Amino acid sequence: MEPLAPAAIRAAGAVTKAALNRYRPVGVARVGSAEDRAQSYRRFLDAIAHVIDTQILYFYRRRDAEAPLGRRQRRLRAQLVELRDEAWRNYTQAQHEVHAALLGIRLCAPIPVLATAENLIEALPRFYQPGTHVTLAEENFLSTHDECAEVKASFLEAARHDLAYNPRFWQLLRKWRERKYREQAARQ
Repeated sequence: MEPLAPAAIRAAGAVTKAALNRYRPVGVARVGSAEDRAQSYRRFLDAIAHVIDTQILYFYRRRDAEAPLGRRQRRLRAQLVELRDEAWRNYTQAQHEVHAALLGIRLCAPIPVLATAENLIEALPRFYQPGTHVTLAEENFLSTHDECAEVKASFLEAARHDLAYNPRFWQLLRKWRERKYREQAARQ
């Protein structure tokens, strides 16, 4: 019976190892892992950048299409309206991407990162005054974009903190290099 026991243990170990490896694929991010969170943060930031770009394009296309033109420029007006409608479709598609990316963050992000992500959604600039359909003036529109950039920077810092990208207190050399780099960048 003794020669059979080691063989049975090896077989049981092989079966257990195969079962565990089946549920731990190499190179695949696990839900809630740092890789998964980083992926969802990147997707969210890409979607935010895309929605802001498409919104700026729509704002200017809408302004150009509503500009008064002479009677003989019907063909130009038709082209401007077509460009405005295409920009609107791109903008709405980008909004869908942002909300889908936010769902990914809600799935795996901790509360502080989720709160800053939702603040960023609230801070997204609108091309109209809230509660009306009146288009904002260009200066107001651009100032809301500047405010959104500040909120986006706070989301990025919260994500960096969550993923532990900032140097730890014991990493003195890394902190020193980072400080020198920031000082050099400030001088330029």
